[in-house]
Amino acid sequence: MTWDPSGLTVYVDGEYVDGTEATIPIWDHGLLYGDGIFEGMRLFSGSLFRPHDHLERLASSARGLGLELTLGPDEILDVICEVIVRSGLEDAHVRPIVTRGFGAPGLDPARCERTALIVAAYPFPPLLGSDPISVIVSSITRKAPRSVGAHVKSLNYVDAVLAKRQANAAGAGDAVMLDHLGAVAECTAANVFAVIGGTLVTPTVRSALPGITRRTILEVAEELGIPAEVRDLWPMELYTADAMFATGSGAGIVPIDRVDGNRLPTVGDPVVAAVRDAYWARTRDPHFLVPVRERIGT
Repeated sequence: MTWDPSGLTVYVDGEYVDGTEATIPIWDHGLLYGDGIFEGMRLFSGSLFRPHDHLERLASSARGLGLELTLGPDEILDVICEVIVRSGLEDAHVRPIVTRGFGAPGLDPARCERTALIVAAYPFPPLLGSDPISVIVSSITRKAPRSVGAHVKSLNYVDAVLAKRQANAAGAGDAVMLDHLGAVAECTAANVFAVIGGTLVTPTVRSALPGITRRTILEVAEELGIPAEVRDLWPMELYTADAMFATGSGAGIVPIDRVDGNRLPTVGDPVVAAVRDAYWARTRDPHFLVPVRERIGT
């Protein structure tokens, strides 16, 4: 697949540049060591969905790694909106990135004078598609909680890349990753939900990112009166679940109908249908949206 960023505008450390000219130095510690953080937001019909929640998590991740943000949350939001408008986008994925910045080789973060901020927005269909997918349970353990905490959305996704390679080799749509105890953590880049006996179950965030979409699903489940549990979820429970799906800003809501070859009756499950419809309704609720052009007065 050829990626063509022409026509898109990218913010790179204080400057707006064409997508084909956006670069970082090879001495940036984000490139050298994965020393940085990011967020993945969604733009629906010209409005950002829950951007303040994403920026709050970005700030939390920054504190976790000791990164100083060069702009405040409102300023970052203004940059995001400017990038979107300049790129002429109505529906997109938005990625603010903060790296440790330019510095001499060596792990010591003191070698970098200041952090760098990059913001890109681009057309991006749902990460895993919209049709039901199969998954495998990966042998790659999800990092955290005794390494980089799962609440830090860092640039280092090597464990997920390896698990994704396993899924590709097996002909599966994605992989479910387990934590250090053998409990389900999440998919390679999405949270996991299972329906078990009519109850919506999702793993704790011990080794899983506290996703914004995950939070939204739990909120709408409560409003709909659907029982929900946040607890340890074990691989064998997935084999006998009534239904299963993955969630994320990049993925949306993706039904899963097979785990390690075991078929699940996910398609047509009333719980999945109810929370999916409620989620999409929420992405159009003005209470959770920031209209981009209104914010910057265009």
